[in-house]
Formats: sequence, structure tokens, C-alpha cells
Amino acid sequence: MNKTILTDCDGVLLDWVTQFHDWMTSKGYVQEVSDVYDISTMYGIKKEQGRALVREFNESAWMGFLPAFRDARSGVAKLVEAGYQFVVITSLSLDEKARLLRISNLKNIFGKDVFTDVICLDTGADKDDELVKYQDSELYWIEDKTENAECGLKYGLKPIIITHEHNKDCVDSNITRCDNWVEIANTILGDENE
Repeated sequence: MNKTILTDCDGVLLDWVTQFHDWMTSKGYVQEVSDVYDISTMYGIKKEQGRALVREFNESAWMGFLPAFRDARSGVAKLVEAGYQFVVITSLSLDEKARLLRISNLKNIFGKDVFTDVICLDTGADKDDELVKYQDSELYWIEDKTENAECGLKYGLKPIIITHEHNKDCVDSNITRCDNWVEIANTILGDENE
């Protein structure tokens, strides 16, 4: 278990945002604000409409073809080489076909033996109910959303937040900030050697 890393998926392993923007553009939407987490603010639409569009996108065929996020492939490969495996906890959708597309996408990019589990929660769902299962395990928890990183801290995990404009407000000294996967891998492997 100590060679397990818990991780979010979108904005951490896979580049969800770029593909979502391409999809929204194909539907005629124009991005009004960048570098925010809230889709309704980003596109100047109502919250309910934003949530519905995210769900529609998350349940579309696009979920099988998201590219790797930044240098995730090389960072994950370095950790796998050191004996680590990953459990993905993602607020994608409860749709089983979307989950299968997500698993296929992850395997195609990172390899078939990297992920021991891919847990798909409902679109936009909180992660408390899953993270509490790992309470006080001190496993690493990699996230891009501030409140989810803080949730991991609450349950005795070791959160790492990967830098985005939307999480610059996360300044908790108990949450490690990394700009990329090279830094994440070096942090985890460095701790292992202490």
C-alpha cells in the first residue's frame, strides 16, 4: 500500500481543459475569461448550463482521447519504474461507458499496469467519501483543485497540488506545490530516500 499514489485525473494526468475548450468552440461557445475553475464564469453562462455542458462533455467520446497533461507521462513513468502504482479518483461521471473510455485513455497513454483502480464519481462530486477510505495512510494525493487537496490533508494524506492559475490561492504549508510531474516524482522519490 505504501507504493500507492492517489491521484485526480483531469488537470493532473490528462489535459481536460484544452479539449473541453475545443469541444465548446465546436458548439459555438466563446471563452470570455481564462484561468478560472468555474466553467460558467469562463464562458459567461448560467451555472446550471455550465454543469450540464461539463456532464455532456464528460460522457462523450472525447473522454477516450484526452492527451497527457504537461509532462505527466514521463513523471508517472519515473514513479512506476520506482515501483509505484496509482489509484485514480475522478469526478467524471457515473456513466459506465464514460468510465470505460477514461480507463482506455489512461492505459493508452500511461500503460496497462500503471493504475490499480479508476474510481469515477459523479460529475463535479466531492471526493471525501473516497478519500476517507485511505484515512491516516499518509499516501500521496495529487490534485489541482484547492478544496480537494485540503480534503486530502483532512484525512491524513500527503497532498501535492499541481500548479494552475485557478489554485494559486492554495498556500497551506502542509500542501506541497509542484509545477510539473518532474517535481512531483522528485518530491516523492526524495521523501522515499529520507
